[in-house]
Amino acid sequence: MNKLSLGNLAVTTISNPAQAARELILLKPGREALWLAFFLAVVLGSLLQLGIDVSESSTGTVENNEPIPLVLLKYAGTLLLSIVAFTFIGRLLGGTGTFESIMVLTIWLQFLQIAAMLLMLVLILTFPFLMIMVLVATAILNLYITLHFLNEAHQFGSLLKSFGVILLSALAALPFILMLTPSAPV
Repeated sequence: MNKLSLGNLAVTTISNPAQAARELILLKPGREALWLAFFLAVVLGSLLQLGIDVSESSTGTVENNEPIPLVLLKYAGTLLLSIVAFTFIGRLLGGTGTFESIMVLTIWLQFLQIAAMLLMLVLILTFPFLMIMVLVATAILNLYITLHFLNEAHQFGSLLKSFGVILLSALAALPFILMLTPSAPV
């Protein structure tokens, strides 16, 4: 894929996420490419989150000072847990999605979220009052895209079933996410 087709795919993802999901699933990248993209998303996402945390801090430093390998491990664990939960809970609800199809869609969405995080980082530095609006808009758009991606991957024919997958995945993953963040308030 070249830059132009990646840009077109990003626009299609926002304007017609079901079509973008079908195109992404048809790509069928090899396992090596999927795992390479997975770890690239983990590294880029972690670095951008660290940048956002530093820019939000009044002192210019991250206050919890977690080691970077731990941050990377948490990010990777959360992303992998999402892929596994979306796959297996979707199959429990009658879906036909494979681990690879869910993985390619989740990784693509992760790269789009990284682009949104980069925008948020720029907004924090230039127009901090716009950050909340961008954060809410990104969350709503993320849900909209994820619903369509899961619907296409699992061939549900129902966005309500896709919402069920998201809800049940969140409930199933909650104990594991809390284990990954023991210092977080409960």
